[in-house]
Amino acid sequence: MIAIVPYQVDVGMSRWPIANFLLIATIVASHFVAMSVNTDPSALEPYILRDWSMSGMFGHMFLHAGLLHLFGNMIFLWTFGNAVCAKIGNWIYIPLFLALGLAAAVIHNLFDASPAVGASGAINGIVGMYLMFYPNNNVTCAYWFFFRIGTFYLSSIWIILLFMGFDAWGALRGGAGVAYWAHIGGLVTGAGLAAAGLLTGAIEMRKSEDSLLKLMGVTE
Repeated sequence: MIAIVPYQVDVGMSRWPIANFLLIATIVASHFVAMSVNTDPSALEPYILRDWSMSGMFGHMFLHAGLLHLFGNMIFLWTFGNAVCAKIGNWIYIPLFLALGLAAAVIHNLFDASPAVGASGAINGIVGMYLMFYPNNNVTCAYWFFFRIGTFYLSSIWIILLFMGFDAWGALRGGAGVAYWAHIGGLVTGAGLAAAGLLTGAIEMRKSEDSLLKLMGVTE
């Protein structure tokens, strides 16, 4: 058994990420509401991502395959979402999350015909935005390597590229029950939107913060 779970970032926040707190609470509550009607699975069918219906393309973000799936996604959303929410603002955060989930659903439908549930596509969009804002900031991770458990930290650009590499490898191998294309689509879309925000001045970095565009010499 090998697992890597990021759980903390060293990003100073200028505001409380209230919208991310509300989003996490809503997704968790949606899971338990869905489980309460599991005697009639057909009631959830319209909210599964399996075609181009709007109910499935939005609803899948609020359904999860089980507690482990839910917990893993919420850890990622907490770790990276708080910093992104604090950067872009509470009012825009949830609409942006939904837009990222929709973009991830489109990419999934284009490249993978398998049904899917879970917020991971949208969450990867948030991770892509985080990568653009804070590539050099450390991410602390817990790891489980067979019988050894511990923690380590690494610059976010490396840990996020590591996960992106896993997704790319999984997508090339054909999925195996994981919506890898949704992950990739969400991350690329999130990074692109963050870059656009920085280039247009809609999102501003503090002088002490180095965005990925700044490291690449695109902005000052």
